[in-house]
Amino acid sequence: MALTPAIREFMVRLEHLLDVKAPPGLDRASVAVTTANAVALVRLPHVSDRRRDVEVEITDRHVVVRYAPEHISFTSRDEALRFVEMLCDGRVEIEVSHHLLWTTMRSYRDGQALPFRRTRMPWPTLRPRTERRPAGFG
Repeated sequence: MALTPAIREFMVRLEHLLDVKAPPGLDRASVAVTTANAVALVRLPHVSDRRRDVEVEITDRHVVVRYAPEHISFTSRDEALRFVEMLCDGRVEIEVSHHLLWTTMRSYRDGQALPFRRTRMPWPTLRPRTERRPAGFG
C-alpha cells in the first residue's frame, strides 16, 4: 500500500526541518525511512549515543515520537514537528528514577522545573537510582 499524501507532506516538512536546523548530534548519513501499510517510520540516530536516538512514526491520524524509553503520540502534525524541533535543539531532558517496584520517567523541556510528561511503569529493580540525561541531538 502506498503512502498517503498526508504522510508524504509530513515527511517533506520533517526533512526541511532537519535541513534548516542541522542538529550537530544527528548522524544524517544514517537516517533511515521504512514504509509499510500506510505507515512511515523515520529513525534519526545520534552520532555517538544510541540512547539518544529518536524515532518518528507517521500515520494518517497521528504522529508518534519515541525517545527511549519514552514515547508521545500527537494528533497535531504541527505540534509533533515543534517537539522534534525541541529534540533537535537539545531542549528536552529525561529523568528516569528506578525504584524497587516501579520506574518513573519524567520529561522536561526548556529547563523548566516541572515535567511536561510523567510515566510510571512496573519495572522493578534491585538497584534504586535516578539518572537525568538530555534527549535528542543538542
